[in-house]
Amino acid sequence: MLPFKPFLAPEHEPFHFEGGQPAALLVHGFPGTPLEMRATGETLHQLGFTTKGILLPGFGSEIENLPKKTAQDWLNAVLSALEELRRSHSPLLLVGNSMGSALSLAAAAQAKIDGLIIYAPFWKIPGPLWASASVLRHILQQVKPMRIMKPDFNSSQFRQGLADFLPGIDIDDPAIREQIIDFNVPIGLFDEIRKAGQMGYQAIPRQSAPTLILQGRTDNLVDYKLTRANLTRYPVQVTYAEFDGGHDLYDPSRPAWGKVKQQLTLFARQILNN
Repeated sequence: MLPFKPFLAPEHEPFHFEGGQPAALLVHGFPGTPLEMRATGETLHQLGFTTKGILLPGFGSEIENLPKKTAQDWLNAVLSALEELRRSHSPLLLVGNSMGSALSLAAAAQAKIDGLIIYAPFWKIPGPLWASASVLRHILQQVKPMRIMKPDFNSSQFRQGLADFLPGIDIDDPAIREQIIDFNVPIGLFDEIRKAGQMGYQAIPRQSAPTLILQGRTDNLVDYKLTRANLTRYPVQVTYAEFDGGHDLYDPSRPAWGKVKQQLTLFARQILNN
């Protein structure tokens, strides 16, 4: 149980920007919301795309139900949204971030799309603990990730992320800090995230649409070396762009955003002109 109700602000809700015949579906990561995809959606909308940012099942204000959801539930949501857009839009772009990139790769192997854009394509976290998640879920029920991570409450990046996750809380209140540190997460949830990453990894050789990969060199969650290692597995034309940035290249307040936006615009125009 979360100590607070997160993601209540309206910007965390799904968005739909009506544009022209071209369309783009945008898929957020873990534990994100459509907010992280909004700037990308606005950029594509300015180019004439109808853009739709979905909220994956169990995320946002319903995150307390997330342990009941599976990687297949999330993939089905992406496939359903793609099918809906395909009925009346062409060309169709699919855009994902982190775990959303893994789901987008898996969906693109099953559905007809005309272009794929993936930020920081997550597929695994190195180390034996992550690889053992499928076994551990039958032994341990819960883990306290904040006690493992030992977060720095004075870090501006951590404070901003926490403020986005739990808007309105007093981060400096010792009692609230203790509640955050003691927050339990089911091991089974980590295994579903692992499954989503593997879905994406296994789908790479089955891609059929031109692909743009956007990767930060200082990303501490999706290592650029792992992303580079997968490049030869794509059977399609891939544009790979690295930036001086972390796991938040999608954020328009970050220094890399100007160059990221240029790459997005160039790739999207190529899809429009094909």
